[in-house]
Order: sequence, then C-alpha cells, then structure tokens
Amino acid sequence: MVDEFRSAVDESGIDPRAVSIETGRATSLGRAIGLGEADVAVKIRGQELDSLVKVADEVLLRIRDLPRIADARLDLQLTQPELEIEVDRSAAARYGLSVTQVADAIEAYLRGSETDRPYTEFSEKIDIRVRLPESERQALGDVMTLTLEGVPVRELVTVREGYGPVEIRRSDQNRTVQVLADVRGGGIASAVRSIEAAVADVPLPALTALKVGGENEEMRESFRSLLFAFGLALFLVFLIMAAKFESLVQPIVVLVSVPLAAIGAVVALVLARDGLNAMSGIGLVILIGIVVNDAIIKVDFINQKRAEGATKRHAILEAGRLRLRPIIMTTITTVFGLLPMALGWGAGADLRAPLAVAVIGGLISATFLTLIVVPVVYSLMVSPAEPVRAASPGGASEVVPGGVVWSGSPGPPLTDR
Repeated sequence: MVDEFRSAVDESGIDPRAVSIETGRATSLGRAIGLGEADVAVKIRGQELDSLVKVADEVLLRIRDLPRIADARLDLQLTQPELEIEVDRSAAARYGLSVTQVADAIEAYLRGSETDRPYTEFSEKIDIRVRLPESERQALGDVMTLTLEGVPVRELVTVREGYGPVEIRRSDQNRTVQVLADVRGGGIASAVRSIEAAVADVPLPALTALKVGGENEEMRESFRSLLFAFGLALFLVFLIMAAKFESLVQPIVVLVSVPLAAIGAVVALVLARDGLNAMSGIGLVILIGIVVNDAIIKVDFINQKRAEGATKRHAILEAGRLRLRPIIMTTITTVFGLLPMALGWGAGADLRAPLAVAVIGGLISATFLTLIVVPVVYSLMVSPAEPVRAASPGGASEVVPGGVVWSGSPGPPLTDR
C-alpha cells in the first residue's frame, strides 16, 4: 500500500520531498514491540541542541536523494514559540545592575513573585503570588516599557522571537536528534552502508557523535531481551519442577517438550507468513509455561503408578492411555481461545496475531509429539536399570495393581485398576 501511494504521489507532480509517509512503526505500540520508528535512523548525539540540528540538516540533505531511500525526515519539531531574552551585560553594568537582578525582575513582571509571608488559616498555609494585571503583561512591548530602578527594561536586554523543540530526546545522557528514513526495495544492510558512505565526511562539532542504526538495531536489542527472558523462564520452570518431583532428572524429561513446541511454532509462523518478531518471540516465552503442562501430567501420573507398585513399562502405558483425553481437551480449549487473535479480528489485532500463531502452532506440535517423545525419554533417563521391554513368551511374570498376574504376553492389561 505504501509503494502504491508513493507512486501516486510521484505521478501527481507533487514534490516527493514535501510528503512524509509514516507506517505502523511510528505508533507507540509499534515502538513498544521493537519495530522502531523507521527502517534506518541516523542518530546525532551531543550537548548543544543548535549544533545537533545543523548536523542533522546536513545529513538530511545528503541522504534524501540516495537510491532506495524514501521519506527522509527529522524527528525534531521546532514548532514551540518562544522568546529568547538575553541580558546586555555592559548596559546593566553601566547602571550598576547585575544580570541576576535583571533576570529576576523580568521573571517577576511576567510570572509574578511570591510574598514572604503566606496566608495562614488555622493550620493551613496558602502561598500568595503578586503579579501585574494580565492586560499589562500580555504584549512584549508593554513588558519592555517597565522599569528597574528607573531604567527601562528594553535598554537592558535583547529579545529574539523564535521556535523551540516540542520535545527533547536523550540517549546515554546526551541530547539526541534523529534523521529517519525508510528503505524502498533492497535490504536494510545495503541501505545502511550507502548512508554511512554519504555521511562519513560530515563535519561534527566537538563532543558530538553520529551513528547509523534503525530497525535492525531495534530488533537486535529486542531479541537480546527476549533471549534473556526465555532462559530465565526455563530456569524458573526447572526449579519449580525439581522441587515438585524432588529430582533433577525428571524436570529435564518435562523440558523436552519445549523444543518440540518450537518446531510447531516455526512451522505455523511460516504458514501464516509471519516473521520472527518481538510478538512471536513473546509467544515462544509463553509456550514454556504452557507446553510443559502436558508433560507434567504424564510424568506425575507415571510416578503415581510406580508408587502404587506398577512396573515402569506398565506405568508409562497406563499414563499414555488414561491421560490422553485431558491433554487433548486442554490443548483444544487453548487453541480455540487464541483463534480470534490469530485470525486478526479487532482493531490492531494484526500486530498481536504472531503471538497467537506461535502459541497455537507450538501447542499443537508439542501435544502430539509429547505423547510419544516424553515417555521414551522417561524410560531412558529415569531408572535406566529397569527394563521397559515387553516380556518374551515363557518369561517372568509381573504383578500389577489389582492383583492381576500376567506372563508371556506382549504387555500388561491396560485396565484402570
């Protein structure tokens, strides 16, 4: 849609440099999920805002007409009207006045001044501010006619009218001005290289730094945070299950379901044509707490059966048969609950859809693979000395709970006793 709009602007005869197109990345939600404000951002950092604006204007002129660069713009809006009042030090000295006296007098004329004694009523104190009538301080000319120790204010100051920034951004304790641009065709990496070459020789004032970044930089920072959250979630789940099972091996068996869920999440994102972004990454973190539930149900049931006296093989088979229905039911309810979000229903739902797609795909794959993989891993890692093979004809007999004796059959009777 953006490409079609740009082509329509080009064909209309309007100067493309006079039109700035902002997509969903410019919204607060887009920035919150790591989309950034633009494909590429040239950040100029320093202390003096005026010098930063001059450098940003020079950068904007150099990158505006580069191939594959569109909608180059400044993120600084100088639209706030302001008055710059500078005290003439030599004039003030001639009249025996200090800069502080002149500044305080002008502030008192414009804003008023508080009295030394507040108005007191019982225990409540109310500050009193004395100031000129509004009609005498609305116009700048009226303020300039006021006197300070008999000297008109206009002879002590120089006044300039101008515009200041609506907001001032800071990064790493430095004021920052950004030159934003989008990439039209091609990759971001090649566009960043062309911008770096174009601004390599831009003269920079002292204590001023210039850095080229953008969406890829924002995404790297987001994924580093998500990777930390992913590892922390795994660690916390492991600790909880280790305390519950009183074992360090069985939590590993349960956590096997996490990579099984990642398989389905990736496949679902590919089929839905959703990339791996911050929202789908959050979905993967959520999956850690969801997919382990099925494995916990099976492992806990196996432990209960073994505590009742069943062999490992019989307990695993019973868990697979009797826990199948609750596992399938929990999966179906979760999938249907997330289906509206995955379909993109509602305002702004297209930004949240990757989260639901990742959770649904991971949950489906983990459910069916857990039914097979977790029992196998359990049989190999928990009590590995105890065999799980079916008894051969003429082999030893096994007593299962309920007093049933079986011998020589492929496996124990799968009855709920």
